[in-house]
Amino acid sequence: MRRFPLVVGLLVVGGVLMANPLYLPVAFDDTTTGYSHAVQPIDRGAIAADAEVVDRADLEPDAREAFDRARDAPEGGFTVEDPDDRVDSLPYPAEPTTGDGILVVTDGDRHYEFWTRAVDREPATTVLQRLVVQPAGFLLGFFAVVAAVAVTIREREERRERAPGSANDSAPGDDSIPDDDPAPDDDSTPGDNRGRR
Repeated sequence: MRRFPLVVGLLVVGGVLMANPLYLPVAFDDTTTGYSHAVQPIDRGAIAADAEVVDRADLEPDAREAFDRARDAPEGGFTVEDPDDRVDSLPYPAEPTTGDGILVVTDGDRHYEFWTRAVDREPATTVLQRLVVQPAGFLLGFFAVVAAVAVTIREREERRERAPGSANDSAPGDDSIPDDDPAPDDDSTPGDNRGRR
C-alpha cells in the first residue's frame, strides 16, 4: 500500500486531537478565588423551620449594603475578587448551608435568601482552551480520521482497477472479429451431384 504512511499519520494525528480532553486545558496561570453575593426571593413556606430569619434593618451596615447591591443587580448578585472587598460580618464558605453562607432576610412582607460563598475561578487562558481550542481540536481530529478512511478506500479502488482480469482490462489482440464467411453446409459437398437416368 503506497499510501500506508499517510493513512497511519492521519489516524495518529486524528486520535491525538480527538483525545485532547486527556491533556487539555493546560494551566498557565493560577486559579483565583472570587467572593460571590447573591439574593433570590423565597416563599414563606419554603423557609426551613430551623432557619434564622433576620430583618433587613437588623443587618450590619456593610452586610445591608451588600444585600441591597446583590438584590438590585440585573444578574441577582455580584462577585468581588479582592479579599479586602469582602463583608467582614458575613461568612464565605465553599459550600454554603443555612446559617453558614445562606441567610434568610425579610424586607416587609418579602423574604429572600442571601447567599455568600467563595468560588474558584479559572484563568482566562484555561477558559479559552475549554471553549475554543478543545472543540476545534476535536473537529480537526475527526476530519483527519475521515481523510484516512477516504484515502484507504481510494487505494483499494485503484488496486482493484489495476488487478489482472478486471472489467476495465483488455488483453492485446483479444478483439473478437466476426467471421464474414459462413461455415460450409455439411449437406452440400462439391462433386456430390447425382446423375439423371
